[in-house]
Amino acid sequence: MFALLLLVSGTLMWWIAQPHLLDSPSAGEVDLPLRLALAGLLLVVVLGATVACLQRGYTRPIHQLVDYVRDQREGKAGEPPTALVGRDDDIGLLSHEIQQLLDTLREQNERLLKQTLNDPLTGLGNRRLLEQRLDVALPLSRRRMAPLSALMVDVDHFKDYNDHYGHPAGDECLVEIANVLRDTFRRETDIVVRLGGEEFLVVLLDVDLDEAMRLAEAMRTMLQAVGIPHERSSAAPVVTVSIGVATALPGTPIDVESLIACADSALYQCKAKGRNCSVGSIVDRKMLENANLPTA
Repeated sequence: MFALLLLVSGTLMWWIAQPHLLDSPSAGEVDLPLRLALAGLLLVVVLGATVACLQRGYTRPIHQLVDYVRDQREGKAGEPPTALVGRDDDIGLLSHEIQQLLDTLREQNERLLKQTLNDPLTGLGNRRLLEQRLDVALPLSRRRMAPLSALMVDVDHFKDYNDHYGHPAGDECLVEIANVLRDTFRRETDIVVRLGGEEFLVVLLDVDLDEAMRLAEAMRTMLQAVGIPHERSSAAPVVTVSIGVATALPGTPIDVESLIACADSALYQCKAKGRNCSVGSIVDRKMLENANLPTA
């Protein structure tokens, strides 16, 4: 189109510059200023048409591509304009390559985020995920005036297990415990994380102490039924866990650290009783004071 435009405009300019080609008998008398004016007008039209073609064919698509990349950088997910991807020139190829690159970067970012929020061994959440979920769960629990329960799960004599069976076997044991936790706590609102080492934490929204204790005992007996041998345990001949349960009644002001500390305090009572058991308690002002935690 651009070549045709140049050809037509060049022909017209040549025709204007040759007065003897005009049909009028007085064509030869056409003065030079008029011919220059016609040539200048034609030049302006040609330049305007050229700019319009360049804008339509190149400048506008490039601006659309830049806007698409900017939107992706600002987190606005979406596909590039169909007019860009459908082109069969370099702009279309560039749009396609940028789309593939952004899709790859998005997938990599999702994998990295998942890795930062999950324990690499068990696949459960980690402390960062716990804090992220509780930032939403705690205010929601207060607004709904619903109870909130936390279960601190500790593997009995796990150091002895590692020393006797080896660390690979210890890792397999933790993975099996994580599977039992998943089988027990299935709700989408249940938060199950590995705090580190042999400690796990479960946070249950809208679950009172009785229900939390029932779930804790179900998890404990299910793991014991799996029957992972543990010759060095004084609690049982198989791998067992102790579970401390703490339930904050509706309206109880509590934060993440206080919730974990209260569940850990209940877990300490399990160990004092000989392990392989569950102990529950209600979080109140006295319990917070005994754990040296701030009260509202």
